[in-house]
Amino acid sequence: MKSYLFLMACLFSLSSLWAQSDISPAVSAALKMGDAAAVASHFMPQVELTLPAKDGLMDKAQAQQMLAAFFAENPPQAFTIKHQGTSKLDDQFRIGELITSKGGFRVTFFMKKNNTLLQIKQLKIEPAS
Repeated sequence: MKSYLFLMACLFSLSSLWAQSDISPAVSAALKMGDAAAVASHFMPQVELTLPAKDGLMDKAQAQQMLAAFFAENPPQAFTIKHQGTSKLDDQFRIGELITSKGGFRVTFFMKKNNTLLQIKQLKIEPAS
């Protein structure tokens, strides 16, 4: 019985650690608010950014500027995560819908563990089909 309780305590601790490292709620809130700085605070030093008119691998500061320009042109009204999972490369991903004053966009972000932190390595914002 003691070993069962110990095992349950360990599993609870591990799930708590995972929940603490999940940045999805913070990123979702930042996307909903159009807060490029808050989104960028979760970027890796180099991030692959895809926007409707621009894309490429860039440093965190440049990606933040481009994201801020996107939000200025497309003020967000809502963001909802529709799907989540783990890729074959063991990266976490989230797929959501961003509603802006100019229409809907599909948002996909991939997160990779960098030491003990999950960070965004790729962010795609594409027009919804």
